[in-house]
Amino acid sequence: MTNRYDVVVVGAGHNGLTCAGYLARAGLKVLVLERRDRVGGLCTEYEFMPGFKASMPNSPGSLEPKVVSDLELNKFGLEFRSPDPSLVVPFPDGRAMVAWRDPQQTAEEIRKFSVKDVTAYASFFEYLNDFARKIAVSLFKPPPTIKEFAQQLETPEDEQAFSRIVLGSLKDLLDDWFESEELKSVIAAISATSNLVGPYTPGTASLLLMRPLSLASSSIGTGHDPRKQYLRGSTGLPIGGMGAVTQAMQNSIEASGGTIRVGAGVNQIVAGMTGIEGVELDNGEFIQATTVASNLHPRTTLIDLLSDPLQEPRFKQNVHQLPQRGSSFKLALALDGVPTFTAAPTGFERAYASCQFRLAPSLDYMERAYDDAKYGRPSEEPIILGLIPSLTSPDMSPEGKHIMSCNVWHAPVELTQGSWKVERGEMASRCIEIISRSMPDLKDRIIDYRALSPLDFLEMMPSQMFGLRPLADCSAYTTPTTGLYLCGSGTWPGGTVSGIPGHNAAQTILSHIRQSR
Repeated sequence: MTNRYDVVVVGAGHNGLTCAGYLARAGLKVLVLERRDRVGGLCTEYEFMPGFKASMPNSPGSLEPKVVSDLELNKFGLEFRSPDPSLVVPFPDGRAMVAWRDPQQTAEEIRKFSVKDVTAYASFFEYLNDFARKIAVSLFKPPPTIKEFAQQLETPEDEQAFSRIVLGSLKDLLDDWFESEELKSVIAAISATSNLVGPYTPGTASLLLMRPLSLASSSIGTGHDPRKQYLRGSTGLPIGGMGAVTQAMQNSIEASGGTIRVGAGVNQIVAGMTGIEGVELDNGEFIQATTVASNLHPRTTLIDLLSDPLQEPRFKQNVHQLPQRGSSFKLALALDGVPTFTAAPTGFERAYASCQFRLAPSLDYMERAYDDAKYGRPSEEPIILGLIPSLTSPDMSPEGKHIMSCNVWHAPVELTQGSWKVERGEMASRCIEIISRSMPDLKDRIIDYRALSPLDFLEMMPSQMFGLRPLADCSAYTTPTTGLYLCGSGTWPGGTVSGIPGHNAAQTILSHIRQSR
């Protein structure tokens, strides 16, 4: 029957596509269902203004090399350009810290701010790498329970490292290692933006473990490994934007015999007394399958869509209580030319503009951005991570024009006063003012802009990590409903564009299918 499949994957975001890619390569009959008119989820290119396109995430800096290799994404159209430098972080005094792909060049950048921190920086990340190797947590396996994690801590030094890295704050950890406030801010910026928290909050240091855990979990052979690059390097920028990543995933799935249907919203995931029976679409069509993997938020999957007569009320209540305190804001600027960083040396104006930039000059700045948001106010001086993707992918804007894509923190979902209908424009104006401090000619180049208010994302604090993500009894990609799996960013190891949740869910499904046969 054409409406019967081995596995149905709900949601064609990058993790859903990753999961489907592995399952299709294993020979299963796989169907991916996507409500929108194209694959990609947040990685989809959106046309913010006529001819000006960008995606929600600006780069695939965390895209796992193993996933790229296993799904042969390069074979199916994925290509990268590697801007050099890869990152610019300007400061109020007119200076900037710049990440070059040559480690020695970047070391010289750090030296401008602190001679001592050149050595301290390398030692700090070896400290994180050593701890990742010590705890032996593989990103490519279901997460350990807290008990299993603690059993890896054999010495007082191990326990001290656990306390500082997993339970401690970014500020305390970085203050212990560095004297340069500028370098601290460069290291902290990524970890301080994935949650509604500030760098003084206990637990914020834990996100610094993600790349060390990736390194401890797999290697990618010879050549440039962005996980080892100073100041957080990246694989590069995909030609064609972030949508090129998920388009290559779609090509890989279809080449392996998988089927993808867009414009196919799921109305219900149906379970009976023995487990999953299939999914019902918005148009009433029923698709039979005894296995369903959902790329959607755990609450959407387990509360809004799942129809299971055996679902326990206590479990349902726990799912209802999952934190949903998104804090991100999106700003897209249509430009009639390339703005220039004040900090860019003569001859490097375009190189600086072509790479990613971060505007978060100190830990105190980040904490104040959080202070506003935790009381339900949009940040007066938010953290801004930006990119002009049209410099590496010209087809993302009309000829001679450019688009600047900015991810902004912190913007609380619920406001204590006013509404996002009004605050959206006001926050966008503040962001433009802040960017203009580093790019004085920006305002003269703006043709138009669009802003999006906060999206909901599951938090990535220790209370929502390892064997607690999303819940202690629902953490290994399985659910209490037989045949229903979670493969999205609400599962371990979290919400960056890595593909690891999709990979791990697929391996769990394949293991269970082999056991049942």
